[in-house]
Amino acid sequence: MDDELSGEKWGRKFPGSTNTRDLSGNFRLAVEDFLYAMKEAGIRVAINATYRPPQRSYLMHYAWRLARKQLDPQHIPKMAGVNIEWDHGEIDASVKAAKAMLIVLQIHHLPIKPALRSQHNSGLAIDMDLLWNGTVEVKDASGNMVKIATLPRTGMNRQLIAVAATYGVKKYNGPGSDRPHWSNNGY
Repeated sequence: MDDELSGEKWGRKFPGSTNTRDLSGNFRLAVEDFLYAMKEAGIRVAINATYRPPQRSYLMHYAWRLARKQLDPQHIPKMAGVNIEWDHGEIDASVKAAKAMLIVLQIHHLPIKPALRSQHNSGLAIDMDLLWNGTVEVKDASGNMVKIATLPRTGMNRQLIAVAATYGVKKYNGPGSDRPHWSNNGY
């Protein structure tokens, strides 16, 4: 099969999920319990991603790097089952196609390089934006009410991160910053 040139249409291939039903086993149960506790506390939750096929991670990773001119399109490795041609014959055309992909993939504002492999590929991660006003009381996994009056009122709140850990949902703890990312192991 011939490879197709990269570009906007590739951003729609290999779609990911935003549904907790696509998370794996016990992690799914932990996330759903944590989500319920947050919603009961009045925390607004917007889920951006749950399961992500490995092919989508590949497209995200290399489109992001190519769009920022971090590599030559001729040196992007192939992935089985992804018949994409990154090299458009000239660097500007290749970069332009990669930038178009970033928009469709909804990662054009992402400040860090998407992982080539992540816990999303195994259904063991969730990306979500969290927001609330004032003080909230969130139930931890043991049933204790935890009053959260500290800032920020987002998923970066240390008290909320500690509550999440009681459920087995861990805030990203790797290099750089991945604000919406939570997983079974912090990566």
